Amino acid sequence: MATTEGKKKQNREPTLKQKKAIAILGEKGGSISGAMREAGYSPMTAKNPDKLTNTPAFKTFLDELEKAGVTDAKIAETISEGMNATKTIVMGGESNESFVDIQPDHQTRHKFVETAIKVKGHVRPADNIGNTVNNFGQMVIGKGGKYED
Repeated sequence: MATTEGKKKQNREPTLKQKKAIAILGEKGGSISGAMREAGYSPMTAKNPDKLTNTPAFKTFLDELEKAGVTDAKIAETISEGMNATKTIVMGGESNESFVDIQPDHQTRHKFVETAIKVKGHVRPADNIGNTVNNFGQMVIGKGGKYED
């Protein structure tokens, strides 16, 4: 049997912090925890984004995104397009000797691959926090600041 307290919570208007955090997400994007901190949630509460994402206000926000065309299919399509990004390069000296070349835009593709990996949940555990990786993907500084190969 449901309690009256549970019903009150469910039918309650969004709090000012909820509205602010959702507005921040809509305007700036970023992490839910970051938006919660910026909206005035305590750091401990912000570590648990479910405190916001399980609210009716957040579900309304998601519904509005869907109505505006931000669907899962559109997000997937955009990520796929970004993973195939190209750039146009003009080469040559004098104007009558120049030509245009279309090449893969690896920097943009990399960003979209990272996004796809995060969306699909294929993120490595944070056991290498503090490590630095060079441009060749080789580990340079390991835990405790020691060089690792």
